Amino acid sequence: MFVSPIIVRRLLCSAVLCGAGWALAGCDAPVATFRENKVYLHKQELQQQAKLEEKHRRDIADVLESLFGTPDEPLVPPLPDVDVAQVVDAQKLAMSAGRVLSTKGGNPQGLFREHCVHCHGISGDGAGPTSAYLNPYPRDYRPGIFKFKSTPKGMKPTHEDLLRVLVDGIPGTAMPSFKVLDEDEVESLVHYVKYLAIRGEVERKLAEAVGELEKEDRLFDVALKDKNAEKHQQQVAAIREVSTGVVQKWLDADSQATSIEKRPDGWQSPEAMAKSVARGRELFYGPIANCVKCHGDSALGDGQASDFDDWAKELEPTKPEIMEEFLALDSHILRPRNIRPRNLRMGIYRGGRRPIDLYWRIHNGIDGSPMPAAPLRQEGELADALKLTKDDIWCLVDYVRSLPNESISNPHEHQPQMPLARP
Repeated sequence: MFVSPIIVRRLLCSAVLCGAGWALAGCDAPVATFRENKVYLHKQELQQQAKLEEKHRRDIADVLESLFGTPDEPLVPPLPDVDVAQVVDAQKLAMSAGRVLSTKGGNPQGLFREHCVHCHGISGDGAGPTSAYLNPYPRDYRPGIFKFKSTPKGMKPTHEDLLRVLVDGIPGTAMPSFKVLDEDEVESLVHYVKYLAIRGEVERKLAEAVGELEKEDRLFDVALKDKNAEKHQQQVAAIREVSTGVVQKWLDADSQATSIEKRPDGWQSPEAMAKSVARGRELFYGPIANCVKCHGDSALGDGQASDFDDWAKELEPTKPEIMEEFLALDSHILRPRNIRPRNLRMGIYRGGRRPIDLYWRIHNGIDGSPMPAAPLRQEGELADALKLTKDDIWCLVDYVRSLPNESISNPHEHQPQMPLARP
C-alpha cells in the first residue's frame, strides 16, 4: 500500500511535537515564541568583555516583535525605503505561519509547522525536536547564509534557488523533496524561509548595534517619543537602516546570479568529452584548482576531516572551554560537528547533479563552508596566471561527473584478481 510522504511527515510531526512538551490539552499547542539567539548575544558579550544588560535584551526583543510580529502573527516589516513585498509577500507568508489548520475555504495554514518545524525549529534556528539526530544538522536560517545557490559567496540566494531546494530536496541529507505539495504551498514556504532569515539577520545586527552603545543609552526607548523627539527619531532611523540593509541584499540577489555561457557545439562528442575529462583530472590534482587537498587523492572526501562550517565556527569548536560556555547557554544549542568534503565517487551532490549545479559550486564556492570560489582568470590576464578559465571549470565539472562511472567507484565491478588456492 502506498502512503504519501506528506502523510508520513504529518504523522511524524504530530508525534514529535506532542511528545516534546508542545501539547497542553490533546495536541493544542501553546503560544509559540521566537527563541532568543543566545549564541550571538554571548559572542557580543565576549567581544565587548561585558555582560549584556537585561534592558538591552528586552529592547532587541521588542524591536523584533514590532517589525516581524510573532510565529502566530508574522508581520512584513514596514520599511519605506525598500519594497519588502518583493521579497516577502504577506499573503503567502500567512499560509505558512501559525498553527496547522485549514481555513473555512479549505486553504491550508501552518505549513512551516506542519512540514519544517520538527527539523528547523519554530525560530528557524535549525534546532527542532529531531535536529540532534540528523547529520548534517538542519539549516539555521538566522545568519541569512545558504549553501546551494546560483549567487557568489556572501550574496543572498535568488527566489528560484530556494524554490529549487524545496522542490528537489537535498540529496544525502534529511531534507526531503516537497514536490508533492501544491505550487502555492511551496511558494509560501519559500517566503516564510526568507522571512525567518531576514528576521534572524536583523536580530544579529541589532545585537551588534547594542554592543556599540554607551552604557546609559538604549537601542530603542519608547518614552523618548515625548521626552526627546530628536533622539527618538535617531533610534528609529538606526533600526530602519539596519533592517533596510538586510532586505536590500535580498532584493539584489537576482542581479548577482552567476550567468553561464552556452558551451560550444560538439562538446558532448566522445572525443571532446574525453579531452575535457583529462583536462579536468589534471586541474583536480594540480596546484590551481587543488581539489585534491580536501577531496583526497581518491576523491573520497578524505583529504581533510578537521574543518567546520560557519554555523559550527560560531561556537568556537577549536577552543573547548569557550565552546562549552556556548553549549551551556541553552539545551537547544547543538554540539558542533566537523564538516566533511563530498565523496565525489558516490554521485550524490547536495546542491544538485545537473552540470549547471556543479558549475555554480565550483565557480561560486559553497557559502558557509570551507569550499572556496574558483580563482578565475579575468579578461586580459596572462595565461600563465595561477587561475582558471570558464572552460577549465567545465572540464572540472566533466571530470567530477565521470568519477562515479569509473570501475574503482564500484567495488563489485573492480575486483582485484586473487591467485587460486592450491588444493
